[in-house]
Amino acid sequence: MKPSVAILAFMVAISSHASLFGHGRHSHANERTWTFSNGRTHLHGCFVASKDGQVQIRRSDDSLLNLKLSELCTQDQQWVEDRTEQIRKANHELKLLTPSTGSLSLNHLPLLMLTQAVLMEQSQAAQPSTPKIAGAFDAFVQNQAIKTRWDQDFFYVESNGLPDHPMMVGITAWQQQVPLPQAYVGNNAWQIPLRPVPAKTPVSANGKFLRGAIALAVNGIPIFNPLNNRGEDAFLFGELDEFGGHCGRADDYHYHIAPTHLEKINGKGLPLAYALDGYPIYGFDEADGAAVKNLDKLNGHKDADGQYHYHASKSYPYLNGGFYGVVTERDGQVDPQPRAQPMRPALTPMRGAKITNFTETKPGSYQLTYEVQGKSGSVSYTINANGTADFVFVGTNGKSTTESYKANQRGGQDRPPRGNDRQQPPRNDPGR
Repeated sequence: MKPSVAILAFMVAISSHASLFGHGRHSHANERTWTFSNGRTHLHGCFVASKDGQVQIRRSDDSLLNLKLSELCTQDQQWVEDRTEQIRKANHELKLLTPSTGSLSLNHLPLLMLTQAVLMEQSQAAQPSTPKIAGAFDAFVQNQAIKTRWDQDFFYVESNGLPDHPMMVGITAWQQQVPLPQAYVGNNAWQIPLRPVPAKTPVSANGKFLRGAIALAVNGIPIFNPLNNRGEDAFLFGELDEFGGHCGRADDYHYHIAPTHLEKINGKGLPLAYALDGYPIYGFDEADGAAVKNLDKLNGHKDADGQYHYHASKSYPYLNGGFYGVVTERDGQVDPQPRAQPMRPALTPMRGAKITNFTETKPGSYQLTYEVQGKSGSVSYTINANGTADFVFVGTNGKSTTESYKANQRGGQDRPPRGNDRQQPPRNDPGR
């Protein structure tokens, strides 16, 4: 094709996409939610340009906002730098198409239209229809335990927070919380960076990130710091069930150690979880079955291709011992992340109790059985279609009480009967 014909064809291509560049309509590849360096302020808009430490963003009302690049969080700064480099390379390639003679030059075309069009075509050609991370979650998508989706920057996982395995059995340090469904959906879904950014200084989770999740299992269940909010090893303290999980103050089920049991469903060659910095977590072996060697203090290392990942271990830190990649910490947890919605009040520890059984008696109805000094008690509850929950508490003294709760409610004033089950003074749930 002659240069002049190539230029004409390219101009026609730009014209066909013209509506993307004017009147507040923008290329999806550049549209995103921006987070400021304070971690508390967010902005939705389209990236326009970056130069000399400044970045320009077009907001939804079509107004332009000029910011210092340093005002954005580290992850967004990296995104801008990567996109700017793409634009630079795109402009260089286009200049190579400019004819050596003639009055028409690609340099006369609007820079924004030029780079946006090229980036859009590059994105469509280079971006895989399904990101690699999706394969790790596929088994649980197929059995409808979770739903996944993605955009240019994040992989999103939706779940109800309840795993398809027995829960709570074996716990000897119990806060009287029970597993209730959680709405990890829509804007409250879990999000994992598709292109994790190595931190200049990786951060340990020993004594930090003691609230909220630090990783997400491939079955859609969050994984909290192996240390509880008092800095104690939750596993050694007897707070976890046979699968490494328990419930927090919002009756939200989560793990505290690597869920290696998921390999039976997912296969050993795939990650069993992803840290919230975007790096995968594998089991006790490498993906190819080889023995794990030379782990760093975060329980991770790079493979032969230079790709970083974490591993499960049978002793602390059990999974990622911190974050090799960039994360934002806010109020002691990774931000952003979904919020669990409590229905009941946060209760206190039941001294001497051991959970002996947990069953789903019928769809939406559950019963937890516990023992204290050889005497049995139980908590039975039903989740209703209207979002309410009905509870029946039977103490070890045989006395029974009932309670009903509504969604987004902290619960009634009455607590489960204690009978002879006298409890320790109130304290925070170890899992939150």
